[in-house]
Amino acid sequence: MTGTDGDLHRLVFDAPARSWLEAAPLGNGRLGALAHGGTARDRISLNDGTAWSGGPSSAPRPPADGPAAVQRARHHLARGEYEAATREVRGTQAGWAQSYLPFADLVLTLTPSQGSGTDLQGSGNDEYRRVLDLNHAEVETRFRLNAVDVCQRVFVSAPDSVLVVSVEADAPLDIGVELTTQLGVLRRDMGEDTAELRFRMPSDVPPPHEPDHPVVWSESPAEALRGVVHARLTHNASAASPPPDTDAEALIVRSVTRLDLVVATATTFGGIARPLLADEALDAAAETVEAALHLGVPTLRERHHADHTERYGRVALRIADGPGGRETHNNAGAGATWRRVTAAAEGDVLVDDPGLAVLLFHYGRYLLLAGSRPGGLPATLQGLWNTELRAPWGSGYTLNINTEMNYWAAGVTDLAECAVPLLELVEALAVTGAVTARELYASPGWVAHHNTDAWGYTPPVGTGDADPAWAFWPMAGVWLSLELADLVRFGSPGLLGRVRPLLRGAAEFALRQLVPAGDGVLGTSPSTSPENHFRTPDGGVSAVGESSAMDLALVAALFDAVIEFASGDKTDDLLARVRRARPMIPGPSIGRDGLIAEWRGDPAPAEPHHRHLSHLWPLYPGPGIPAALHPGAGASIDARGDESTGWSLAWRIALRARLRQPERVARLIRLMLRPAPPEQSGQRAGLYPNLFAAHPPFQIDGNLGYVAGVAEALLQSHAGWIELLPAVPAAWARGAVRGLIARPGVRVDIEWDADEHGRPALVAATLTPRGKHAWAPVTVGAHGRRVVVDLTHGAVTLDGRHLMRRTTHP
Repeated sequence: MTGTDGDLHRLVFDAPARSWLEAAPLGNGRLGALAHGGTARDRISLNDGTAWSGGPSSAPRPPADGPAAVQRARHHLARGEYEAATREVRGTQAGWAQSYLPFADLVLTLTPSQGSGTDLQGSGNDEYRRVLDLNHAEVETRFRLNAVDVCQRVFVSAPDSVLVVSVEADAPLDIGVELTTQLGVLRRDMGEDTAELRFRMPSDVPPPHEPDHPVVWSESPAEALRGVVHARLTHNASAASPPPDTDAEALIVRSVTRLDLVVATATTFGGIARPLLADEALDAAAETVEAALHLGVPTLRERHHADHTERYGRVALRIADGPGGRETHNNAGAGATWRRVTAAAEGDVLVDDPGLAVLLFHYGRYLLLAGSRPGGLPATLQGLWNTELRAPWGSGYTLNINTEMNYWAAGVTDLAECAVPLLELVEALAVTGAVTARELYASPGWVAHHNTDAWGYTPPVGTGDADPAWAFWPMAGVWLSLELADLVRFGSPGLLGRVRPLLRGAAEFALRQLVPAGDGVLGTSPSTSPENHFRTPDGGVSAVGESSAMDLALVAALFDAVIEFASGDKTDDLLARVRRARPMIPGPSIGRDGLIAEWRGDPAPAEPHHRHLSHLWPLYPGPGIPAALHPGAGASIDARGDESTGWSLAWRIALRARLRQPERVARLIRLMLRPAPPEQSGQRAGLYPNLFAAHPPFQIDGNLGYVAGVAEALLQSHAGWIELLPAVPAAWARGAVRGLIARPGVRVDIEWDADEHGRPALVAATLTPRGKHAWAPVTVGAHGRRVVVDLTHGAVTLDGRHLMRRTTHP
């Protein structure tokens, strides 16, 4: 088969979706769509990133005796009284964060205007083909409906904030358009060529792990959001449509061969933790559609393609399987994508279908770009897409790794603007979290815990009986601030003015939480290691202890960032306090069985194969650990085992890459590229038919974290120099990548080929500074050799054989 590079950028489906895990995702960072690709009846599930349960008043206040409870827990821990400390920590729980909601469904019915018959729905026959084109962010579905050939195209435009559906047929069709929702319908308006649905959202949707608490609906617009979907169509009807029935639920157009449908959404969301807008804000949907139609669908499509391809096309990856081997694109178009996944599971996917790993890499970049854009909210546990009122974990923001992982690839794959919504969320949390820090800890600065939502929830979650392993973790603000600081290092110095106050506020809180831990060091108490437990001396199990390794690593990195990004004010009291405290924070250490210790005192783990690897945070995504600790880190991952959830596999890929273990990277990638189990529980990663990553169930962090892990195998820059090809598997012995970003803002293009042993060897690399902040000498290395390269005069190309400068580009 002869292929093209475009085959690395397409998901192909040979049947309509039976569930949303077979649907094709589209989005512009606010308006999301799942195109099911039905024939006689099609459904496009719609999401609006601002559609959440509750409102600004939803976030409860911490218990009044919070500071005393924390102090009592600290006292109990000092005496080894873990159960008593756990009871005190549970007393700080304040409720739950609100849920991200489904929005509406757009339902299309297609019937040939002449004749009738039975439609086969395209299942398993040659007449049906649905393609998600990642290069253009568009879904095209072709099928035969009875004797009529139909083509449907769907895209969601960022420049013009609309969903566009275009249907073309070679014979007349009668087409029905209906809007439905799981939410509370307020009003349905039907016109000659318009349909509009207005509805209210719940005022409270507890997470599924609180089954005794029902969904609450309020009639008051001050307590819950309102939403609207507005659709307008144009067509070439050759026969007049009947007058619209204002009581009808569907708009029907008869005898058309071309129809364009333009859709917009709006809500009364006024901003994170800000008051709701008046219902007049919903009129914006109709205004958006009107403006889009004024441009015309061809122009909308051109503007959409130009906007998307500029961003998506910044990075390209190509892999072949060895000297003279198949290029990735030569196998990528062979059959429906899901058949490739199931077939690859029978052999070695990295050899039999090397393009599948590349496709998943590009798909992750696509999902980040579709799911998180300036002007929207950050990607949730499911990105921008959700079809369930009570989705797993509320489809919200889980801050003990998942939200951060969503943005690990933003800097290195040149999509830093996709992290702007995360910055805006953290800025809001710094405000609401200052209240929680004061009321719960009697502390300055700001704090966030395990969960948050569109209303800036920051207290510990739970109703007084939740396990502190996941309910109590006051380091979320620290980690979020560090993620944003790393974006600055990747070449976004314009963000520093906004990131620095976040770092400083998190540092104020961290300084207050540090307590003497003996031998002249500082620690944290009470402390948890996200979602994990240890054995207590009496044989019990506890999540609450002292000085978890992750706490200490995060605080140390935070203080380093505060020092690194200091303004230069010599009278800066906070900076002085940070400088004094930093040397007293112990680093990672080797404990029992040669593993990295996870808690102070190195107690035995209660769950040796736990999915979280929090004690390895400094290895990745942190600043790295001394080489002497690498064997302990590798042994720690070994002890946890390779089998885990989707996001945990993605983390393991990045950790193995930092340890320069290419074949362990390959083993983990193989586990990612297998069919997900049919059951929706457990801890076995894999892919669903639309390549959504399985926890299971679906969580998008697996997709997005995978991109970061693969990028880390190709390029690393955390240690003060740029390392090329640090952990590329032998199965990827030939390839090239274009457009990755290295700290401090250097674009890197790499080409490699197999050496005499069949291992990847650098052929050439081009480094291009992306701004004046990167016009400086940088150290670049590969395969144990390094060279200093001066980028003052522009791009430089290196010859891999000698790692010498070959060409300087003006």
